[in-house]
Amino acid sequence: MKLKYTFVTNEVADKIVAVAVGEDLEKFGGFIKMNGTGAYIFNMLKNDVTEDEIVAAMLKDYEDVTEQEVRETVKEFTDKLKEADVLI
Repeated sequence: MKLKYTFVTNEVADKIVAVAVGEDLEKFGGFIKMNGTGAYIFNMLKNDVTEDEIVAAMLKDYEDVTEQEVRETVKEFTDKLKEADVLI
């Protein structure tokens, strides 16, 4: 899975916001607000990755979390992105 549109991300009021750019701005027409963990996953989705690849990367970079917690977080976040129709 990967992002359907091109986004730029910026930090605004302690949140990270992704906004579609260029022609994709008209196609998507909104923004995505997320925390740091969401931004980590979102940035991985700029490339075509599997859920397992995201989980493996997060387990290396995040301490004191179980694989189950990471899987739940990844699934919840990617499900929201699918609902917003931003994933291929």
